[in-house]
Amino acid sequence: MEIFKNKKIGIIGLGISNLHLANYLANFTKDIFITEQQPKEKVENLHLLNPNIRCEFGHHSDEILKTDIVIRSPGIPYHTEIIKKIIDKKIPIFTELEISFIILQNKLKNLPKIIAITGTNGKTTTTSLTGEIISNFKKTIIAGNIGIPLIKYIDEITEDTTIVLEVSSYQLEDIQQFKPYIGCILNITEDHLEHHLNMDNYIKSKFNIFKNQTKEDFAVLKYEDENIIRGLKNSNIKSTILYFSINKTDINGCWLKDKSTAVLKVNSKFEEIRINTKLIGQHNYENILAAILCSFLIGVPKEIIEKAIEKFKGVEHRLEFVRELNGVVYINDSKSTNVDSTLVALKSFEQPIHLILGGRDKGAPYSPLIPLINQKVKSILLIGEASNIIYNQLKSCKCELHFCETLKNAVLKAKEIAQPGEIVLLSPACSSFDQFKNFEHRGKIFKEIVNEL
Repeated sequence: MEIFKNKKIGIIGLGISNLHLANYLANFTKDIFITEQQPKEKVENLHLLNPNIRCEFGHHSDEILKTDIVIRSPGIPYHTEIIKKIIDKKIPIFTELEISFIILQNKLKNLPKIIAITGTNGKTTTTSLTGEIISNFKKTIIAGNIGIPLIKYIDEITEDTTIVLEVSSYQLEDIQQFKPYIGCILNITEDHLEHHLNMDNYIKSKFNIFKNQTKEDFAVLKYEDENIIRGLKNSNIKSTILYFSINKTDINGCWLKDKSTAVLKVNSKFEEIRINTKLIGQHNYENILAAILCSFLIGVPKEIIEKAIEKFKGVEHRLEFVRELNGVVYINDSKSTNVDSTLVALKSFEQPIHLILGGRDKGAPYSPLIPLINQKVKSILLIGEASNIIYNQLKSCKCELHFCETLKNAVLKAKEIAQPGEIVLLSPACSSFDQFKNFEHRGKIFKEIVNEL
């Protein structure tokens, strides 16, 4: 591809998206250099990397400063020393998402329709459901932050393909050309402040999803979200704004008539969609409404939308039923890596809860959990690095707090104290990186421990 020919390309971080991207770009340039902070032995899937690509491990040297463009792993913040040096050298910085979009622009005469879904919580569920609905209607690629980078599918995509992407604030904070046909923000609550440093930066990064849209495109937003309202005041969205809501009716977009019916109103046209879902919790009705609206804008018929919702079983590690043992139900909600997501999980159950909390602290307070803990939680089982921080903020709660250190100890303690009719809920409100590779690894280990009881 001409735009990369003879370019010196630097890549920071060798996660799965950058690995696939490096291999793809190696077809067009022989000068690719990767710098990875982790030691070589800790880098997964290294055997998949083109052996002709130069790499360094265990540190970031100044070699990256000799490149023409830099592609950063989205999780590397702009306030790190290596990124500051690159900015000082005025080297353009991209992410895999942006590069993949640029490649599509150069490969195809007309861009395929892209649906990009972001939000603090619910991204994976909504992306999965939207992708499943549309895939019953036309060729669909589901990619992005959901686990499979867009670059992996780049040669399969035609002008008639619909691309459904989960996108994170990390990917959106420095986009330049990326433009979805439909951009969707599900919600914005306090999260990732260790990366973005403050809420204004976090909100701004989310709203970058609309940065390049025109009046031919659509912005899909949750109606009653105060941080979305805050973002709207500070942005200049050129696309058509549509809303979804479980409370507000007669809006431009989609709302909940009752728990079995959604109402669509787009361009003064009304349509009722039957909802028959296996998903738990009112937050999932919001996710369903967003998926309905995005699918409808692509032209999916009502009958296909309804059938897909009925068949959809949900996402692994998000309020996932694991097992019932001696009348006690075990739920894997490892994907709850922030306080707001744990609040959503607590709202989803009426039974008494034994709550497993902890991991690596992300800087947000745990005190918003107190009202629901006092209402619903019988015991808190603390694990990981954040145990003391959480204890100090929640020690006034009415329930018992137990220091368990490890996930296995927490499950064994829960088994000891939980009574029939109660729930053991892993919903940690923290990242997993103190004891696990990622939240998927944490959820997998939880399920293994529970199934061995």
